[in-house]
Amino acid sequence: MEHLDAELLSLLALGEHLGTDADAEHLAGCPECSESLRGLQHAVRIATLDLAGIELEEPGSQNWAAIHQALGLSQALATDPLYQRTAAPPVSSGKPAARPAAADAPPKDSKEPEAEPAPFRPGTKDRRARPGLWLAVAAAGIVLGTAAGWTAAGVLRDTGTPVPAATQSTPASIILAQTSLTPLPAHTGSGDAQVQELPDGTRQLTIRLSNENISGFRGVWVGSADLSKMVSLGVLANDSGVFTIPAGIDLAQYPIVDVSDQPYNGDPAHSADSIARGTLNLKT
Repeated sequence: MEHLDAELLSLLALGEHLGTDADAEHLAGCPECSESLRGLQHAVRIATLDLAGIELEEPGSQNWAAIHQALGLSQALATDPLYQRTAAPPVSSGKPAARPAAADAPPKDSKEPEAEPAPFRPGTKDRRARPGLWLAVAAAGIVLGTAAGWTAAGVLRDTGTPVPAATQSTPASIILAQTSLTPLPAHTGSGDAQVQELPDGTRQLTIRLSNENISGFRGVWVGSADLSKMVSLGVLANDSGVFTIPAGIDLAQYPIVDVSDQPYNGDPAHSADSIARGTLNLKT
């Protein structure tokens, strides 16, 4: 059997409405191509992740001292590179300059995409001369390359003696609810779900669900107890995923966690084919 080519799958993962009806039928019935598409969609979501609002905490110099000792680096590289890059310049009075409380955060990219592509059934447009998977790979490479270059520059540039620094404690997340996910008839996937509240008040649903061969993609939902109301949270591309729960959703009114088999037909509504389901045990 001839599978869909990599370029078409990568364009579908990027949200392009491409391909023929025959391509759509093949994708619906081919577990290998469906799994490849889910993996590519996950790569796109990671590469286009919005980092706005994520604050990075500066590690203390004792962390670099431990790394320096574990790697057996030379004494010339003993100084904490973060401290050297953020230390104040010498003052003319001859007194030692005070160390800043924390390093400046790296600049944030203001051109990140506002929304991730939604899955759909391919259309019939021409896909020649269009970018492929390398777009997502390039985006991820920029993020990783920038971080690696920033770290390497600090390690190779500075020397001196490490200075101890106090570390800041980060408030822990709170577990609000959890449940087991039980497979529905005709399905075998099972797992669990957990809701956490982050220090900033954001609620996140973590899903772990064993994979199985399905004809579509796996949609994640929260719903009312009678399943008359369902809210989509996103697509579960792998065995696990993390989804943000909208601020207006009251989990006491939407205690059901549902993972469905969604066809590639462009319809955003629940397919009525649930793979696994569970009821959140809310903690008071």
